[in-house]
Amino acid sequence: MSSRMNQSKKIFLMAGMTALLFSLTFVGYTAPQKIVLQYGELNPQTHPMAQGAEKFAELVNKSSHGRIEIKMYFSGQLGDEKSMAQLVQMGGTLDMMRIGSNTLGDFGADKMSLFALPYVFKNRAHMMRVINSKIGAEILKNVEESNAEMIGLMFFDEGARHFFFRNKVVSSIKDMKNLKIRVPETQILMDTVKAFGASPTPISFSELYSALQTGVVDGAENPITGYLSGNYYEVGKYYTLDAHTYSPSVMVISKSAWSKLAPQDKKIIMNAAKQTEQYVSSQADKLETDALKQLKAKGAVITDIRDKSEWQKAVVPVYEKYGKKYKNLLDAIKKME
Repeated sequence: MSSRMNQSKKIFLMAGMTALLFSLTFVGYTAPQKIVLQYGELNPQTHPMAQGAEKFAELVNKSSHGRIEIKMYFSGQLGDEKSMAQLVQMGGTLDMMRIGSNTLGDFGADKMSLFALPYVFKNRAHMMRVINSKIGAEILKNVEESNAEMIGLMFFDEGARHFFFRNKVVSSIKDMKNLKIRVPETQILMDTVKAFGASPTPISFSELYSALQTGVVDGAENPITGYLSGNYYEVGKYYTLDAHTYSPSVMVISKSAWSKLAPQDKKIIMNAAKQTEQYVSSQADKLETDALKQLKAKGAVITDIRDKSEWQKAVVPVYEKYGKKYKNLLDAIKKME
């Protein structure tokens, strides 16, 4: 009888200890904290760069099993490019954005200005060779090393930027004389437009459509996919394929937000950024071809500048101003043609 009682006591004690251990484990367990990163995009959700950002958000969400959310703000909801860059720089309100290499140059990442130089890249293949080389890695790293207070994660292949106009065909650099051209408030692009003989007019991207509609400006510049998605052909139907820049934009994250991430979360974001870079680039050619077909069907007048020698000659002073400091890097970029 006593043997049975002892056995019952043992079973009871073991059950009690198991319950106690389980309760202690449960109390000590902390679920992984959800991370929400705010991401600003200047363009509407239909734009290829916005779709690239959505692809990035999807990859991050999948790799983190829903623990990291990239919350998107499209169409410049949080301000123009410069305003958003200042928010990212300060940290807190906005964590991430896509920013032009020309704007990053103005924010202190001066090596990035090399990618914004007119005609620095011969074509898309040349640009991608440079981006995927040690030079591309060095220039991306310059964002972190500068006083921009941001980390560069990847390059976006936006394709070539071209000019378009309200009421005239532009087939030579002479046709640019005294035209008011909308530009973002970035110095290298303003200097480029001046070199072409036109008058740079800084206007917020959100006001571009109305500025063309009302004649505040005579023209602007944009990649062909952006020209289509923004419906600018409705108010500026003369599109000139001058390809004055193949300036890649950059996905950045604030140093403040980056410093708060655990190493494994940084790895998730970096891997997603690399996959997104490859995805955007793989789509670029087809998107541009499709955009050109659609624009012709919508009545846009397309002028192709095959001989760009006079345009290239005009911007020599821009090279002297922005390329002199990093001449060796610039020469190395040119050699990769």
